Amino acid sequence: MNHNQSHVGKKFGFYVTIGIAFLAIVTAFVYYAGYGAIPRFMSWPAFYLLLAGAVVSVVLLFTPLNQFGPAVLALASLVSLLLFIKIIYNYVAVVMVGIDLANFDPEFLASTVMFVLTFLASVMCLFLPQRACSESKKEEK
Repeated sequence: MNHNQSHVGKKFGFYVTIGIAFLAIVTAFVYYAGYGAIPRFMSWPAFYLLLAGAVVSVVLLFTPLNQFGPAVLALASLVSLLLFIKIIYNYVAVVMVGIDLANFDPEFLASTVMFVLTFLASVMCLFLPQRACSESKKEEK
């Protein structure tokens, strides 16, 4: 394969998926930076699943199974978001009932926004074509 033609046949969705995979990695590290030292609020499965989903989706983009890359990323970000909600629920409940009179921590807000953005972006990416139609038909033959 010629290096100059490595991007030929790739559609906009291919590059968006790579960008969202990078966003997923950033989200995982924002979550780690905020809660990595607080075991009560750190969901290690959510952290590792988000990283693994990003890596696997990018790897899939470069294989004949490229149409599954965005689906893997969306599924990983959804399950990670749910695991995050499950572990952070107690913190939200304490703040909402007024036991802790302070507002939500910046770590909570940053992590929540990043998880939700990653999930929404990965769902949007499901509907974008990853490769040109002619290249996909060549691979099917």
